[in-house]
Amino acid sequence: MTADILSSVLAMVRLTGALIFRVDLQGPCGIAANPTVEKFAPLLPAGTNHVIVFHVVLGGECWIRQGESGWLSARSGEAVVMAHGGEHDLGDAPGREAVPLATMLGGQSPLELRHARLDTGPGEPVGLLCGFLGCDRRAFEPLLQSLPRIFKVTLGERLGTLVRYAVTDALDDRPGAASLRARMAELLFTETLRLHMDSLPANATGWLAGLRDPLVGRALHALHAAPCRRWTVEALAAATASSRSSLAARFREMIGEPPMHYLTRLRMQLAARQLSDRTCSVASLADEIGYDSAAAFQRAFKRCFGVPPAAWRRNFRPHA
Repeated sequence: MTADILSSVLAMVRLTGALIFRVDLQGPCGIAANPTVEKFAPLLPAGTNHVIVFHVVLGGECWIRQGESGWLSARSGEAVVMAHGGEHDLGDAPGREAVPLATMLGGQSPLELRHARLDTGPGEPVGLLCGFLGCDRRAFEPLLQSLPRIFKVTLGERLGTLVRYAVTDALDDRPGAASLRARMAELLFTETLRLHMDSLPANATGWLAGLRDPLVGRALHALHAAPCRRWTVEALAAATASSRSSLAARFREMIGEPPMHYLTRLRMQLAARQLSDRTCSVASLADEIGYDSAAAFQRAFKRCFGVPPAAWRRNFRPHA
């Protein structure tokens, strides 16, 4: 159940425009990375406004810092994820002077990078698989809000096999390799989310913690299974075998908003996806996702995305 909801939400987020490459460091070295939507623009479809970052350590020990969070050590077989994107430094030891990646590449575009070797002298080698994923952050804010600014997971042997496959078969320019890189990056990120969710403490709150909560998890499953149903809190409580007050209190505690507010947001994400993928009238779409009138749907959509449905369709269709 949890995996199904997570997969459906990631489909709405529309992870896409992935870039993945290998970096091998030899000797004292610090890299300053600043991934932005503008830098990745040639890879990204319309509507992308956020870049997710992850680094998998292939060998040695890497130190990573984002903002004022302090240096985080990651060893071979571990992945560091920055789901909120942003500038960060990494190197073979904490405190290394960081040089912009573009400078270290000597003018080569990161978009064309498959494997970089940076040798600055004697020292312990560090191998990294660096991944970047574009998405529309608005497509499901509760997911990203539930994630810390930076976190680390241990991949384990099963995912280690996936990493080795990515390194061996995705980092070239053979036909189909670009699609394979995107799929590998998406799979690795999805698995890091599952591992992070499994490691959450018992008293954790947020969307990922809500997925595994017995009551809230049942409510989320019901809403995601039938988002177009004319739900009420009473109907949702009946579907989860709980009282209205217990469900409302626990849902707000875990997710941070009432169940019906969550449902509205979920419907808007579904509508946004449909507007991008299909040619249908606003009125028919409103009815499909559970609204009695097109006017009410258009007001809700504009509150969520800042533009009416017709403008969204014009501006955010992938091939517009």
